[in-house]
Amino acid sequence: MDKFSFTKEHIYIGYIRTLDSFTTALRDEDEVTVGTRVFEDLDIYIRTYLCGKNLRIYLDEGWIDRDIAEKSRGLYDTFCSLQKSSPELWNVEAVKNAEEWRILMELSEDIRAALYYIPDME
Repeated sequence: MDKFSFTKEHIYIGYIRTLDSFTTALRDEDEVTVGTRVFEDLDIYIRTYLCGKNLRIYLDEGWIDRDIAEKSRGLYDTFCSLQKSSPELWNVEAVKNAEEWRILMELSEDIRAALYYIPDME
């Protein structure tokens, strides 16, 4: 495997790391960290690692079950919807304080806690 090829497991590791970085602890971070993590990193990572195609891979491999897949799809859909339909919540202050963001972060934590296959992430 060359240095630019990705295995299914590498993609799954990205999924786990995305969930790990989007928790309620993020609300306690400084503004720069929140802004970077949500509006740059997560905006890309959620669309990549929680997309339907990749969720199907995780299901087919037996790494997640249907309940986890449905919750992940809900996280994906709600995150994308929040960006499109609620621009007033697309700022650092809202991420730190709005109920909508807290609910999404808690969902991410719930999904992560439900994972039963954790590969070596080194």
